Amino acid sequence: MGTYVLALWLKAPADISIGRLGVFRFPAGWYLYTGSAFGPGGLRARLARHQRHVSSGKRAHWHVDYLRERAVWGGAWCSNAARRLECTWAAALQRLPGARIVVPGFGASDCSCLSHLVHVLALPGDDWFAGVLGAERIAVAGKELDELLEILIAGDEESREAAAVALGRLGARAAERLAILIQDGDSDTRWWAARALAEVGQDGAVAPLVSSLDDEEPDVRACAALALGHIGSGSAAPALANRLADESAFVASIAADALSMIGEPAVEALAGKLSDESPHVRLLAVRALGQTRSQRAIAPLFGVLEDSSYLVRHYAQDALEALGVGMLFVAP
Repeated sequence: MGTYVLALWLKAPADISIGRLGVFRFPAGWYLYTGSAFGPGGLRARLARHQRHVSSGKRAHWHVDYLRERAVWGGAWCSNAARRLECTWAAALQRLPGARIVVPGFGASDCSCLSHLVHVLALPGDDWFAGVLGAERIAVAGKELDELLEILIAGDEESREAAAVALGRLGARAAERLAILIQDGDSDTRWWAARALAEVGQDGAVAPLVSSLDDEEPDVRACAALALGHIGSGSAAPALANRLADESAFVASIAADALSMIGEPAVEALAGKLSDESPHVRLLAVRALGQTRSQRAIAPLFGVLEDSSYLVRHYAQDALEALGVGMLFVAP
């Protein structure tokens, strides 16, 4: 039992008939709908019903059923509080930046609210739902993964970002599908698959991201590198270190940043690049070593204080000083 919010995403503007309310023009984008479930089966049964389409045998009953037929499932948040909160929540949703009512009376047949459905410019994060509504995201068995992937592939930038974050919560289930997209999708889709894998984290994301460091598109390689840095997996350090010599200076710089984010587990791989024939590779490695803040970086940094490149020597000295080497402390 409790109150819930559904997020639905409409890919393109559409004229939709909402039962006896009539036909309305729905702009593309995100819609948030509030409802409650205090009958048999409770929240999960109600949400599972909302997730299904009429083609599965469901009869259109609530206003939201008509919109659901055309819109993609974007997630659900709920509270198990014993009292009905949908009217309070609907008012809070209407205060979101850019929120507007498309269909007056939608979902509000039994109350005096203007509507229980709002169109919003961007989907709020889980922190907003928790902090403002006291609601937590709930996973609903069914096609949630498929529909989030559809948004990731075809949505606008803000919708894709929201889908990437939501996919991260599905863990290994999402990683398996994202690993296919990051190999077989177009360049834009591959970039977003890498972005979503960053949210998945250690749970199956590292291997496909490492493979994507060899992608033909620099932007995809850069996104994969940054994702690996975000995850912080030491096993990815050797592959990232090889990207310090990437033909794209941008990718090489992002790879160095990712290695510094990984920290101490990346020291060995970075130290191995201090003897590279390219001064630029050595420079990136030295700077990343200093940013790891690891004491293990001190010895390899000392080894390049006489490097042929002035910049390598300069940043090695800076890094050593940042690590506290060569500093003089005077007692008061």
